[in-house]
Amino acid sequence: MKKQIVFVEYVPNMINVKIAKVLKATGNYETVLVSFSKVDKEKYKDVFDKFFIFELSHKINPKNMLLILKKLSSREGKEFIKSIRKLNPYLFQITGPDFFTLIFMHITKKRPKIYFAYDIWGFYGRKFSIKDLGIKESFQEFFERIGFGKTDGILHKGPKDELNLLKYKVRVPDLALLPGCLDEWNQNINLKREVKKTNIHLVHAAYPPRDTIFHVPFIKTIRKITSQKIHVHVYGRCQDEKENEIYCNEEKNNKYFHFHERLNVDKLKKEISRYDYGIILDYHFIDIMNPLHLKTAMGNRLFDYIEAGIPTICFKQSEFMSKIIKENNIGFSINYEDLDRIREILLKKDYKNMRRDIKKAQKNFSLNRKLIFDLEKFYDSVVKTKENLSFSS
Repeated sequence: MKKQIVFVEYVPNMINVKIAKVLKATGNYETVLVSFSKVDKEKYKDVFDKFFIFELSHKINPKNMLLILKKLSSREGKEFIKSIRKLNPYLFQITGPDFFTLIFMHITKKRPKIYFAYDIWGFYGRKFSIKDLGIKESFQEFFERIGFGKTDGILHKGPKDELNLLKYKVRVPDLALLPGCLDEWNQNINLKREVKKTNIHLVHAAYPPRDTIFHVPFIKTIRKITSQKIHVHVYGRCQDEKENEIYCNEEKNNKYFHFHERLNVDKLKKEISRYDYGIILDYHFIDIMNPLHLKTAMGNRLFDYIEAGIPTICFKQSEFMSKIIKENNIGFSINYEDLDRIREILLKKDYKNMRRDIKKAQKNFSLNRKLIFDLEKFYDSVVKTKENLSFSS
């Protein structure tokens, strides 16, 4: 009989999509998605066997809270909650922090639950600023702490010991699981390919980071690179219209900058494999940001680039990612000041050797053939502990 794993999140995140895809492919699991936003079921038909969708606005304000409560108490809402209560899976994997997923943790308290801390908001504290009061971060950290206290296990994607850095004790088992590589998304690597000195292309496989007072404007980073006649490609439009206009105008006036539409993840890997390097160059002001965030952050894009078969360039302040890149020789890290001579640095690198090691990394970080077994052991351990506690009580 298949073990049912129920993934609960506001919108499907790419790590859970990978996990569900691999679990489903083994034939040993039934994967179920519970989501609070509109989901393209056709897009995820090879990922999830069943869907429970109940659309709710994610805006937290007095007016919207009344609408949420009204919808939850409606016939549709009551039917949704009733259908969820009927679920009796092997375990729930609940992504947080999120107001809706916390409600879900309460109505499913009898079954084993793993809390997937996609980001650790306890590391996002920063210095006070009139321009940005950090209200969102405070709420997220509050919800996160509640989530950690109501779960049977915690899944996270940073360093193994990062939960020990929190201001409070976490009293349940945890597993640090890197985003990993999906075998079917790994691109073949041509080991003979070299970087052309007069035609270097870098890619940022996401929309531009939002412009805030806490990091260097990304457009400034782009201009430092393109001023050296290096092409920069960005995939995904800005969420803010004014910021989007800045990048659209930059593309019109800068022949080395290319602003692309967002692509589905499977197509993205093939598309970006054409470029020379992937970049994770969002530079934060260290005197404002919590150093624990910079010490522990893990961007999914690192594994997008590994799957695409291209080396990664990131800032040294991103300590955990820099460590993985260095240990596996799959790119290199720089200081912000090094951007002014990035062309010179690129031309000195042993590109063939890095690509050879990326091919090894695709295997070493394979979710299908390696990392999934650690996750299955963790699932079994959490379920067994929960059953033993229920039996003894």
